[in-house]
Amino acid sequence: MLGIVVSLSWELKTLTRQSIPLGSYLAISDNTLVALSGIGAQRARTAATLLVSRGATALLSWGCAAALEDEIRAGSVLLPEGVIDTRGETLSVTTEWHHRLYQEIASRYPVRTEALVESAGLLKTPGEKQLLARRTQAIATDMESAAQAKVAREHRLPFIAVRAVLDSLSTPLPEKLMRSLDARGEISPRSFLQHIVLRPADWSTVMTLWMQFSVARRTLTRTSPVVLDCSRSYLNSVVM
Repeated sequence: MLGIVVSLSWELKTLTRQSIPLGSYLAISDNTLVALSGIGAQRARTAATLLVSRGATALLSWGCAAALEDEIRAGSVLLPEGVIDTRGETLSVTTEWHHRLYQEIASRYPVRTEALVESAGLLKTPGEKQLLARRTQAIATDMESAAQAKVAREHRLPFIAVRAVLDSLSTPLPEKLMRSLDARGEISPRSFLQHIVLRPADWSTVMTLWMQFSVARRTLTRTSPVVLDCSRSYLNSVVM
């Protein structure tokens, strides 16, 4: 049984049209469960543990990431060979699963396989991203994959992460707007409008983020059938 953890509602929509409450899960097929965790490592850990308790025999971290290199653009596919946690420990992905996914995805889209690093919070400036890149040599960051990798390791289950880049290295995240994010990664229309009225200078950045979000969502939507089919095939071969 494949268990997939997503942190954001829009990431869930790249896998299924169904909606679920935060912190819950659903079956999108006979052999695939998806949990909506919300933002952050602890929520991701809770969601991954929930999926394991419901029968998941492999964990897949799915969603978006922030680029830590200038060359990596919004919409780039990331299939990291390892995930670095906040303490600097590198958590490996399952080699055979990674190999199969790489062959399938790379035949259709460019793929980067260098390390993904965990961040304790949103990185709002290019300087923060560059500092993390220099410290870890990772090419992208998210807040949830490392926690899921640890759950997989604890239960001796296969693990993989597939991510699409949302914000590029040079794209800042408006701090006050990011504070308005709820646990699902959503901003109320009222908060958004208030921010734009009070800080019109952020409009161009917000529009850039919206375009990058659209590209990342399109990448995940296009790659999801390939990832799901290949992952199910891998799990079937392991069972056999």
